[in-house]
Amino acid sequence: MIDLGEWKPLTMAALREAFGERLLCMGLQGSYLRGEVRPDSDIDLLVVLDHVDLTDLDHFHEAMRTVPEGDKAVGFTCGRDELAAWPAYELAQFEHGTQVWHGNLCALLPAYGPADVRLGARVSVANLYHMTNHTYLTTRELSADACLDALRAMLKGFFFSLQIVHAVRAGVFVPTKCELLAALDDPSERMLLAHSIDPSEAREEDYSALQQWCSAVMRSL
Repeated sequence: MIDLGEWKPLTMAALREAFGERLLCMGLQGSYLRGEVRPDSDIDLLVVLDHVDLTDLDHFHEAMRTVPEGDKAVGFTCGRDELAAWPAYELAQFEHGTQVWHGNLCALLPAYGPADVRLGARVSVANLYHMTNHTYLTTRELSADACLDALRAMLKGFFFSLQIVHAVRAGVFVPTKCELLAALDDPSERMLLAHSIDPSEAREEDYSALQQWCSAVMRSL
């Protein structure tokens, strides 16, 4: 794991050297931002350039190799025009899930409103519903441990779906799992989120709870 206080200025300097004025925006996303880091966690960076081609990705790769633990840096890299054309239903979670280190992210994003946030919640839950059923079916012949590993991946996705659903319900974007858990009343949601926080608690019955939650939320939205 990294010390962000030391790592941030090194990373910013490396990317500014690599791209100069072409670097329009950069920031932090993911588990490091949420304070939910595990030993195997990637470092999720947002990097927006004036445009991006494969050579730019090579330069990003090379720049990050000059920074300690830079090989763990992944995340969202795009050009200005692509970000301006991004589907509006994904933007609320994207914006609120980013800590900007350089530039003005809001100025680069297209406009979005409450209807887009609601659509984003519906799309997220529909995808989770599909993946729950698909994963359940495709793991029936696997070992119990393999089935639970697949379930744990599903529970990670549950957090992001629940996060945007809660934003629609409450009008507030809650950034972390623990804060969201404290804001919940529904026992099933609390159980599933608790199992997302501590994947060792996941059990086979969570598949049914996930499926039922997705079904009910899709119909309510």
